[in-house]
Amino acid sequence: MMTSDELQVRLAELAASTLVPGAAVAILRGEETVSAVTGVANMNTGAPVVANTLFASGSICKVFTASLIMTLVDDGLVELDAPVQRYLPDFTLADPVKSAAVTVRMLLSHTSGLPRNFFPDDPAGPDVIEKFMQRLKAVPFPGTPGKQWSYSNPGMVTLGRIAEVLTKQTYDDALDQRILRPLGLNATTYPDRMIMGSTAVGHLVDPATGDVTPAPLFRKWFGNAPAGSTLWLDVAALIGFARMHLDGGLGPDGHRVLSEESVAAMQTPLADIWGFLYPRWGLGWGIADVGDRRLVAHAGGNIGMQSTLWVIPDQHAAVAVLTNSGTGFGLNSTLAAEILEREFGLELPAPPSPPDAPESVDPSLYVGRYGSVEGDLVVTCDANGSLYVQVEPEASQVDAGRLMGGPTEPSRFPMTCVDAERSRFLVAAGPEGSPLASMPMEFYEADSAGCPRVANLLFLAERVG
Repeated sequence: MMTSDELQVRLAELAASTLVPGAAVAILRGEETVSAVTGVANMNTGAPVVANTLFASGSICKVFTASLIMTLVDDGLVELDAPVQRYLPDFTLADPVKSAAVTVRMLLSHTSGLPRNFFPDDPAGPDVIEKFMQRLKAVPFPGTPGKQWSYSNPGMVTLGRIAEVLTKQTYDDALDQRILRPLGLNATTYPDRMIMGSTAVGHLVDPATGDVTPAPLFRKWFGNAPAGSTLWLDVAALIGFARMHLDGGLGPDGHRVLSEESVAAMQTPLADIWGFLYPRWGLGWGIADVGDRRLVAHAGGNIGMQSTLWVIPDQHAAVAVLTNSGTGFGLNSTLAAEILEREFGLELPAPPSPPDAPESVDPSLYVGRYGSVEGDLVVTCDANGSLYVQVEPEASQVDAGRLMGGPTEPSRFPMTCVDAERSRFLVAAGPEGSPLASMPMEFYEADSAGCPRVANLLFLAERVG
């Protein structure tokens, strides 16, 4: 296995080339762990990244939330195929019929049809998740429960609310007492604990100048806590969490946190995904099979932070990377891929790329406006029959885009059909080599004339015109 010195040299090289002020990486193989850090936790203070520096987990927290729910399954308090309304009788979005059909399993596997994002900005407090759920009642329900995979932050928040109701605790307390403390992790959602040690802040990079500055905010969107807005941890905590899933649900002292059955269920594929980083999804985990070898994984982002975690069960191994820059995705993906190939002989599948000869489609089937709580997708056609999609983000999405690297203004991109039968396209939403260079876009639920009702590019949107 790589030495700490070798790992530190490569981490520092990548941090410099990707404009990342500070980062931490750890590799677990068997019972051996190797780790390294580089850079600063905060450019304002110059405080260095150290072994126990806390970074934002981002959406890796979703696997923590899924694990929390599975402790309730183990305790007989939750049934995966029960409707959400069994536990939250007032759960609904703007479509009550669809809402009644959503199950716990659908939320865990991102097959509920709920929107990708919803960003109410209530202040932190013990009832902030309850307030989120009340506001969700007015939100359109774009997908169809159980029909297709579509990543959903509100789905994870709903799971967090289930945990609150059944444990009679806040989400923060339930997560702390059922997952974080039993595993002895240096991880917390409590701000008073964060300030007691080394804690990284996010940094933003100006795409025009390359200037790197600390983000204007430390945390935001507290109602999205179960989806990943408030959990901070160090790289050893990510490895410790992965170890529990590798050890069949046992903590470091032999205490059982999850049943073996729940650990296995979380790593069992439930949904196939086209064009995404992970080709399949289980209960909380993304899943990628390389040959006959299974990897489970999740990545995350928060305000000026990026994270990634890969777990290799047949090697009792894991790779974790944490960065404090909005450009950290490049470092995380490059370093993790290098480690997986060098140390474990695993070459990750390449993302889809446009074919030399795009498939032909009737553009009139797709032209139109597709709306959602996150904004609109407007599909147009030029005189040559080429399709384009314009992303028009809603105001809260613009705010999120400024802090997390999403769209901040209407942007028009070319579409290339790669599978006419399944209405699958690739959208050139960024420069070649970037994660936005070939964004997957799909259309679903065609009517008798072949016109789809739903479009999916970053978020689900229903045809409105």
